[in-house]
Amino acid sequence: YLIDARWYKQWLKFVSSDDYGYVSRENLHPGPIDNSSLFTDDSYERLKDHLSEEIDYKLLPKEAWDQLVNTYGLVNEGSAIERKVIEQGSFFKKCSIEVYPMELKLCQYGDRTIVAKRNFSKGDTIADIEEDGRKLFEIATEEPIKLWNAYLPSSLEQLFKAKTVEDSALQPGQLIIFETKKDGKWTHQTSGANSQNGNHTSGVTTQGLCGLNNLGNTCFMNSALQCLSNVPAMTNYFKSNTYKKELNKTNPLGMGGKLAQAYAQLIQSIWSGDQSSFAPREFKMKVSQFAPRFSGYQQHDSQELFSFLVDGLHEDLNRISKKPYIEMKEADGRPDDLVAQESWDNHRRRNDSIIVDTLHGLFRSKVDCPECPRISVTFDPFCFLSLPLPMKRQRTMDCWFVPVGFDDKICKYKVTVAKSGCIRDLFGAVTELQGVPETSTRMVATDVYNCRFHKIFKPREPITSIYEKDYIYLFEAPPNMAMLPAYMRHMSTSTSAHLFGQPFLIPVNLTNTTYRELYKGVLGATWRYINDSKMISEVRKFLLEDIDVDDVKDDDSFEVNLPCFFGGRGRIGYNKITLNFNNPMHYSQKKYLVCLNIPGDKRRGFQTVHAEIDTYIAVDWTKHAYDNYLERYNWGDIADSHSSVNSAGVKKPSTGVQLRDCMKLFTTEEKLDKDDAWYCSHCKKHQQATKKFDLWMLPPVLVIHLKRFSYTRYSRDKLDTLVHFPTRDLDLSDFIVNPQKTSWPKGQRCYNLIAVSNHYGGLGGGHYTAYAKNHIDKKWHYFDDSSVSLSAEDRVVTKAAYMLVYQRQDLEEWLEQNPEKTAVPRGPTTTPQGTSFKFDVN
Repeated sequence: YLIDARWYKQWLKFVSSDDYGYVSRENLHPGPIDNSSLFTDDSYERLKDHLSEEIDYKLLPKEAWDQLVNTYGLVNEGSAIERKVIEQGSFFKKCSIEVYPMELKLCQYGDRTIVAKRNFSKGDTIADIEEDGRKLFEIATEEPIKLWNAYLPSSLEQLFKAKTVEDSALQPGQLIIFETKKDGKWTHQTSGANSQNGNHTSGVTTQGLCGLNNLGNTCFMNSALQCLSNVPAMTNYFKSNTYKKELNKTNPLGMGGKLAQAYAQLIQSIWSGDQSSFAPREFKMKVSQFAPRFSGYQQHDSQELFSFLVDGLHEDLNRISKKPYIEMKEADGRPDDLVAQESWDNHRRRNDSIIVDTLHGLFRSKVDCPECPRISVTFDPFCFLSLPLPMKRQRTMDCWFVPVGFDDKICKYKVTVAKSGCIRDLFGAVTELQGVPETSTRMVATDVYNCRFHKIFKPREPITSIYEKDYIYLFEAPPNMAMLPAYMRHMSTSTSAHLFGQPFLIPVNLTNTTYRELYKGVLGATWRYINDSKMISEVRKFLLEDIDVDDVKDDDSFEVNLPCFFGGRGRIGYNKITLNFNNPMHYSQKKYLVCLNIPGDKRRGFQTVHAEIDTYIAVDWTKHAYDNYLERYNWGDIADSHSSVNSAGVKKPSTGVQLRDCMKLFTTEEKLDKDDAWYCSHCKKHQQATKKFDLWMLPPVLVIHLKRFSYTRYSRDKLDTLVHFPTRDLDLSDFIVNPQKTSWPKGQRCYNLIAVSNHYGGLGGGHYTAYAKNHIDKKWHYFDDSSVSLSAEDRVVTKAAYMLVYQRQDLEEWLEQNPEKTAVPRGPTTTPQGTSFKFDVN
């Protein structure tokens, strides 16, 4: 079962402590389970898209869910979200929770106007769909039937009973057609347009200019495949069937050669030149078998798919049938070039494939112990350069300022604060926008959720305590006053109360605040909810007037209930307080607040309230008042918006960063965190050492991954920074510490861009495309799933660029001079005769 993550966290607080910060345990009670935030509307029929575990929901086994429902209840019975556990993959098994069942559309052959929507598990078989359809369309069990996948309006693909929904590559919203015989014959016949790879769209085209149909959120795969497909050395290797001689079907780390074979079939289809697009179904199925994380039809990362693919191809094509055991040696002060060559040779003794020939390079890693002279130097192979982007040191967030003056409007602000700052910096950002000195306004920051304060922040707490989806309200706090939380409660019966609306903070002087002053503070905060114009006028009059205790006559009587409950130090309970004082609203007050008529001094309104720092106020509204006189909205709905909220588009456009800036950040020396401490063999303990990466050798084809996505357990982020990267003559020799680089000719130092994987949109979705330079027509093209269009070199540098593929210039020249060659030369020191092209670690 899925359960709302914020409700679950509130429940954890409630059951884990008797006293939580400023909040008494009773007020941490989470109330009935409320999953409404997970659905698109109050019908509870459809979940919101792109929900994330831990951030949006938690997963509970049935026993735990039943226990919570029995204890706390459920706001709406229809909000229970039960899901199946399914097994995915046939090579590596993996169990997962199917949060989003697949909705399919069912109709009968010849009549697509009557369509029924049904949900199915990815683990369900086509036979299960058939059974459901027979009942739906009243088709007899003994009557022959065929099921067709209407993937394209003009093309049908037959579905087979034994296959699962997942294996059949069905996607959400797919139309499934049920065909029965007409006059003893089948109307639709399987055509030759359907191949093992799926539907083809015919048409003669330049080799390589073939789109890949989206099978359902598979744009990430299509983008990665188009990038790798346009690496000429790799494509020539598979097109020529050279790979068949090097298939390693016994490698325990490989996939029995099946991934390489599936990729080869894909390349043959893309580079056949006789189709403009096709559906890579078989390849998708193979990937799902060997990497269950790519099963189903959720969006994934193009670089992760690319990484899995090249690793899998390497092991399937590894020329080493039995990897020798190699004991790693310490550098022990030996020259870097000697240790580097030794490391590279050891790597090649265990790893020898077209992938290593083409995509592998060498890092130098240097770790310096802070307490002893020990310096560890190692050389490690790599397949990607994953470069960090210079992070914004600031963060923009929305917040609502609630003034203490009852007649002042609540205002929404968009502020910018330092990511390394604290809550106090948030106060300063708001006062700066207000145009007043920071010291002139004292504030208390709160996170409001589910009609209660989820958290009340301390001024020195880090700004990172505020999460992405938090609703932050800043309450103005007068000097020398305590801010007591107050909650709105709806009294459905005389003994039952439910929270509603917006909680607020009331300024109280704990030593001399009277009941009347406390009541005025409460009423000043709640009057915004009252929708009766006459009542609003009376409230304002009462709040503005100032009555002295001597003005109260003996026959004046105005009673109002102000329930208070106290928490802290183990005292949980309710203290009913009756206020008696003169007020012109006596004629109607009983409609709005519960009046208990507790006997008491009629002048009690001027007595001092005995409140403490952990006192919480409950403002109870009768059922009559709740139903007839209150507006039930959040303050954010009625707040004014400061100009900062709509000024995002006015800011000066960012000029972006250079690719070299990312390289500088990657090669910058950094101190390791405590959680990532390094074990020093000399000190015999873990140390927060300094670590530095440098480049020693770059591969013939260099893949650069721009780390735009950041994931933690509680937050997600994407950087849309424009990275300026060259399309020609990329020279990273400044970052190479190999001393022999000075003797390298330009062709061995410089790279030209050949492909780009793009990601558009935000987290949890978005869309992937690719730019690639076709090595046959020498032109740039844009690949958007099944669509392929001519592009230009000056259009490939965009904010969407996510993965860059560069080819070294000497390899490009060698391939042009040797078009008959089917692969790059083997071995780290092989030099083709008559050329300067070579793979040399030094």
